[in-house]
Amino acid sequence: MNNKSRLLAAAAIVIALAGASSANAANIVLNNIGGVGPGTNAAIGFQKAANFWGSVLKNNVTINLNVGYAPLGPGILGSTSSPRVGVFTDDVEFLLNANTSKSALDVKAVANLPTLDAAGNLDVITNGYDNPATKGGVNSATRVFDTDDSANNFSLAITRANAKALGYTGLTGPDAQITFSSAFAFDFDPTNGIADNSYDFIGIAIHEIGHALGFVSGVDTYDILGTLGPNSTDDRNFNNFTINSALDLFRYSSDPGNVAPGGPFLDWSTGTASYFSLDKGATMLTLGGNTGLFSTGQFNGDGRQASHWKDNTYAGGALCSNATKTPIGILDPTAGRCEQLGVTAMDLAAFDAMGWNLDFNVLGHGDYFRSTADISRGYFGVPEPATWAMMVGGFGLLGARLRRRRPAAV
Repeated sequence: MNNKSRLLAAAAIVIALAGASSANAANIVLNNIGGVGPGTNAAIGFQKAANFWGSVLKNNVTINLNVGYAPLGPGILGSTSSPRVGVFTDDVEFLLNANTSKSALDVKAVANLPTLDAAGNLDVITNGYDNPATKGGVNSATRVFDTDDSANNFSLAITRANAKALGYTGLTGPDAQITFSSAFAFDFDPTNGIADNSYDFIGIAIHEIGHALGFVSGVDTYDILGTLGPNSTDDRNFNNFTINSALDLFRYSSDPGNVAPGGPFLDWSTGTASYFSLDKGATMLTLGGNTGLFSTGQFNGDGRQASHWKDNTYAGGALCSNATKTPIGILDPTAGRCEQLGVTAMDLAAFDAMGWNLDFNVLGHGDYFRSTADISRGYFGVPEPATWAMMVGGFGLLGARLRRRRPAAV
């Protein structure tokens, strides 16, 4: 055991979707906390979304989700509250390496995980400080190259579901809570399109469950604490807190401000053009014509929470007769009226990288796309060749790590 603090403080972050405006499989159990009773449209919609994730993700784990259907804040279609657990970064990298079901994407990602020093610390670009002398507060207008080996350098705050996928045990109770706003008009049957002035319930449910499964970013925490954020007056030293996620191990920038020597580097700052990379930032992953750009912050960035892909513009008439949008994936930050949502290869690549297992090679199927109409009908994965031919014809650390090695503190 070393001298690193075991108190890895990780705040629960609420991720909101704003209005636009087999033998091995994940078992997603839904628990009604109000408005999602048996036989209701909401219950059926949530179950279809859960069935999708349970089909494409092959980790043999059970994820428990509380789901509700009740009024939310203005402009919020759905929200997910995912309590985080603090883990050591070197343990996460070890578990990603130890995965016995590595895909082609995993092989590439694992070979290019961020380099850690002997004590398990990484170096990363973050926002600067309101008080540089004490490293207090978050100054969104500045950037620093953080190499001080404090908590945010050696630990991660990951969702409970992501922890289970990686192999951590000892987690009981709900893994997240998802609530939909009953104040909006939803279309629960996407098989005939999305009705005028309605939102795609199944698509938004898939989106919110995706956050619970791990598509989150600690950049949202820096954003909330940043210059224009609601908690900007908090002047603690946040280098001493566990903040970022497993997905953030693949969040890079080209370091446009030349903050760090060499590069590119991991970049957890707000307002910076950051992207999903499997080769230590050398290139941005692109699949099926989609680029892996991330949103950069609701308050100090591009106006969208960083726990999303970059927002693609949506254009639609009052009755949506000419609605068009080409999002990077289901984890786009907004959903438009009459917009039928869909899951892309970029979405699944992110989950593959952060510790979930897929039943097909997503790098070899960059054109993967399943609309919510497909998903509602039960079409999830990539067809087998024979099937395709037929279609054409007709906060404490978690226990139970796979190894227990702690390097001596430096």
